[in-house]
Amino acid sequence: MIPIEEINLIRNNANIVDIISSYINLEPKGKNFFGVCPFHDDHNPSMSISPEKQIYTCFVCGASGNVFTFVQDYENVSFPEAVSIVASKIGYNLQYKAKLNKPHKDLYEITDIACKYFINNLNSDLGKEAKKYLKERQLSAEIIKEFKIGIATSNNLAKLLIEKGYTEKQIIEAGIANKGDNLYDIFQNRITFPINNERGEVAGFSARIYNNEKDNKYINSRENPIFKKGSILFNYDKAKSEVNKTKSIIIVEGQFDAIRVYSLGIKNVVATMGTAFTKEHINLLKKLNVKIILMMDNDEAGEKTTVTSGEELLNSNLNVEVIRLSGQKDPDDYIIKNGEEKFKELLKNPISFFEYKLNYLKSNKDLNKSKDLANYINSVINELNKSDDEILKSVTINKLAKDYDLDKEVLLNKLIVKTKTKQKKPVEVKKKTRLSKNQKLCETVIYIMMKDIKYIKKYDRDLGYLPSKEYYQIANDILAYYKLNNDFNIADFISYAHASPYYEKVIRILNDNEALEPCYDEFDDYLGLIKKLIKEKQINKLKIEIDNETDINKRLELNDLLIKLKKESE
Repeated sequence: MIPIEEINLIRNNANIVDIISSYINLEPKGKNFFGVCPFHDDHNPSMSISPEKQIYTCFVCGASGNVFTFVQDYENVSFPEAVSIVASKIGYNLQYKAKLNKPHKDLYEITDIACKYFINNLNSDLGKEAKKYLKERQLSAEIIKEFKIGIATSNNLAKLLIEKGYTEKQIIEAGIANKGDNLYDIFQNRITFPINNERGEVAGFSARIYNNEKDNKYINSRENPIFKKGSILFNYDKAKSEVNKTKSIIIVEGQFDAIRVYSLGIKNVVATMGTAFTKEHINLLKKLNVKIILMMDNDEAGEKTTVTSGEELLNSNLNVEVIRLSGQKDPDDYIIKNGEEKFKELLKNPISFFEYKLNYLKSNKDLNKSKDLANYINSVINELNKSDDEILKSVTINKLAKDYDLDKEVLLNKLIVKTKTKQKKPVEVKKKTRLSKNQKLCETVIYIMMKDIKYIKKYDRDLGYLPSKEYYQIANDILAYYKLNNDFNIADFISYAHASPYYEKVIRILNDNEALEPCYDEFDDYLGLIKKLIKEKQINKLKIEIDNETDINKRLELNDLLIKLKKESE
């Protein structure tokens, strides 16, 4: 769908380090950059990114490729979509964008039209009252524009979409309308906040009342193929690039809270939109590989959410800290009442989740009463038994013994009895393919060809064939790419070979040989050995033909050919 020349142009203008660092943290080490691999449960930086070759490789799980394949696998999109995403990131106007065959394309078109429609409403006479409300909530024109805030007015959007050629079924499925006696808009007389997926596409809406306190404060798009609250974190699309600078991400409960925090220039913030953490949410956060700061509402429900969320995140091996607000219910109220500086000071002093949990366990207990104190101590011991941090255990036991005048040995004995060693889940290391001597020979030739065009020319001139369908096709693709471009670039060839059934083998050949660096000076010898191998195959095949041939004259002809081949082989 996209010409290879244009794909190469985009790749040549997209530095792989810049693109990958917008998704994960990278640290320079020698000539390359390293990061925690997002494609397996990685805890040590095992992914290497080569600025020179413009490719990446994970030395544990074997993930490898160029800038497009990284985006494709990270974002879980097709190769053309990955090209489109990279083009967008570098500001390249990809002409073929409209031709991309994206799943649920019609639903994304409908939500995009709806978003623009709501924005137009806000900027028209219909939006005066809503604008006044937003101004009273101290949202600037810049923030309103950046978050594409709009207003749903009367029952006209569904009609507009019908006029544009969309069916009632599509409009209802996109969560824009319902069907009663007639088709009617779900969002009416409400301020709208588009909810983007991780790629920044509008997937749904949250809509807030502003002039009628009788209705529910918020209504959200209902679940559909492109909008699942359990898979989306509000503002994740904007926050994910910012977290690489801050090394942390702040989690709040509501969209207004996230927008308010963002308006202070603190852009590493997302909102859960009132749902419990799901596996999909945690996977999004694990991809970032940064510290999680929970900043839930300052009420009983917010305290419980902090506990349950923190435990789920800790169980997923994420680093969790907590900031609790005081005086106001949520970050939006806190910032309005206390100001920017006080909020930023608050951000400088998060506490560990464990410390928060200990404070939470004290709530509703009178520690001057023996029973309440015993329950509290037992709860703390239970929490310590979940941890592998021996220093944390020692510090906590010492503090409990000192603060409550308890026998330290009693506490330690209880801890030892209950402590269990956690079995760490082994990392699935990609097994190296066992190759025969002849397979190694062919792969060495292919690898050397990919490193320098002079070896491609030698292969074409002196051999031109490999004794295996797969290897022959790969070598043929290398040769075809060279003749097409009069040059060879590994990163561009990865794009060229991406649709090939042998693509994964190409990547493996690159990875397996990268550390070995075969002797280039012996390339002619390798070709000679392959020629001999081909002759041996021909000889064996000919011997079988001779054994099966009944015509004496034909057998003599075949025998003469066999003698000739043997001489050539020698």
